[in-house]
Amino acid sequence: MLNIWFALTLLLICVNWLSVWFGWKILNTISKPAVILAILAWFLSQCGCRTPSLWFCIGLVFSLAGDVLLMLPNRFFLYGTAAFMLTHTAYSIGFNQPPPDFSLSILILLVAFASLMALIYAVLRRGVKSNAAFRRMVHPLAFYSMVISLMVFSALATLVRTDWRMDAAGLAASGALLFLFSDILLAVDRFIQPLPTARLWKRVAYQLGQLALVAGVLIQFSQ
Repeated sequence: MLNIWFALTLLLICVNWLSVWFGWKILNTISKPAVILAILAWFLSQCGCRTPSLWFCIGLVFSLAGDVLLMLPNRFFLYGTAAFMLTHTAYSIGFNQPPPDFSLSILILLVAFASLMALIYAVLRRGVKSNAAFRRMVHPLAFYSMVISLMVFSALATLVRTDWRMDAAGLAASGALLFLFSDILLAVDRFIQPLPTARLWKRVAYQLGQLALVAGVLIQFSQ
């Protein structure tokens, strides 16, 4: 039977994408946080707040705060960024409950992913430093990059962990990568080069990322 909160989430996501595409500001303001509220309600209806799923509930609450703060004037941008850093921290803790056993596969994944993130950060940092108006963002960008990298790596590591189901790990890893892609688009569009349709694609990647990540966690922990 289709969960009513999941169905509502899909409906709200469609409404939000349409509001972004057509520039319906009031509907966008309402539907953007409503999507995360519906995902949180879906999560709670299926998994509750027992450990380790509790950490993902906390992450979704901080995501909701971040969504609201990033819709406010620019002076709230750093507060919204801080809220999402707390989201990634909570997700990282959740993915590492219990901590994974060390293995060669995890080491190889760590080296490959760290190298990729170092390259992406170097490009973004160069772009931010080239604009005097954004130079104060260099250090927050570095810290945020480390936090989201830890979250994405923790999600990717589930692919080689024996205690994670493959379908759950695939969804969680895909969701984390979409989340990362959304943030990279945001950084490029805001600090380096405006992208014509970035606003819509940021939203699509972010919301699908949250949905896939939560779906993976539910499959893993609601057994």
